[in-house]
Amino acid sequence: MCCYILDRSIRLAKIDDLAKLNEIYNWAVLNTVATFDIEERTIEAAEEWFHIHQNPAYPLYVLEWQGKIRGWGSISPFHPRPAYRFTGEFSVYIAPTAHHQGLGSLVLSKLCAVAPSLGQHSLIGLICAENTSSLALAAKHGFQQVGYYRQVGLKFERWLDLVVVQRIF
Repeated sequence: MCCYILDRSIRLAKIDDLAKLNEIYNWAVLNTVATFDIEERTIEAAEEWFHIHQNPAYPLYVLEWQGKIRGWGSISPFHPRPAYRFTGEFSVYIAPTAHHQGLGSLVLSKLCAVAPSLGQHSLIGLICAENTSSLALAAKHGFQQVGYYRQVGLKFERWLDLVVVQRIF
């Protein structure tokens, strides 16, 4: 019989978490199409990114499971122009050793739960078309495909398509 392990929590990130969050992200950069970054993020760039998420409208959450940080999720500004201020872009990253445990679903559920109270009218996700796990995760949480961009990213020596998903609250 399979069950979820109960010793998991989701909390706002602290600066002390940054090295682990960056490690999880950089693994995805080097090994997946979950991000279209092609070079690891430096700790200096990670610090800038972290500070953007100190704005209450754009939270950064840490997922802890079995006593360790296993993932993170964030809501980021979708676009700098003021009319877009009620739309956020979500991101969810899970450590490779914790994939397929339902943890990404917990993080995205948290982001969707808090988004309306933070003034977000909608959330957008930009997901590589090859990333079927993330597309399924988004669909599970009520996101619908609203756009499809062909061959907009070049990573691992191949052109990648991008799916845009959205949930309106």
